[in-house]
Amino acid sequence: MEKIWKEVEKVNFSTCDELLKEFKKNNFKVSPWIEDIVEKNNYKFSNNKFPIKLVRKYVRELGFDKPVELKMVYQKIEKLGYNLVPPEIAIYTRSLYKEQPTGEWLRFATPLNSMIDSDGVPHLPKLGKALGLYFVETYWSYPGAIFHPHNDFVMMVK
Repeated sequence: MEKIWKEVEKVNFSTCDELLKEFKKNNFKVSPWIEDIVEKNNYKFSNNKFPIKLVRKYVRELGFDKPVELKMVYQKIEKLGYNLVPPEIAIYTRSLYKEQPTGEWLRFATPLNSMIDSDGVPHLPKLGKALGLYFVETYWSYPGAIFHPHNDFVMMVK
C-alpha cells in the first residue's frame, strides 16, 4: 500500500488568485514568479476531481543514483504509474504542509509548460520553510534541468 503524504479532499477557493491573497494575509511568502504565473494562467480549482492523493519520492527512490534531467524524472514518474500535479493543487498544498522542517525545499512534479511566466520561462513550484516563515517559490522546469538523488518530488496517485 502506497504511503499517502497529503490528501486534498476539497479546496475552499475558486481560483488560485484568491488563495494567494489568503496566503499573504497569513504572512506566507509568495515569490513574484508565483504571483506572475498565477495571474497569467488564472488557475481554477473546479478543474480538479477530489480527493487528490499526493506522495513524495526522492529522485533516488525513482531509480537514479546520479544527477538526472527533469525529463527523465518525469518519464519515470509516469512509468511508475503516478500523475503529475496540477499547478494550483501544488500551490494549495502549502496550506496543508505546516510541519515542514526548517531548511527543506520540496518540489512538485507539475506538467512541463503548465507554469510559464510572463517572460516565457517555465517553472515548477516548490515549498520551503526558512527564517520561521513558509514560502511558495519556483524552480526552473525545462527538460534538461538537473536534479540530484537527494531531491524529492511530490506527485499524484492515479
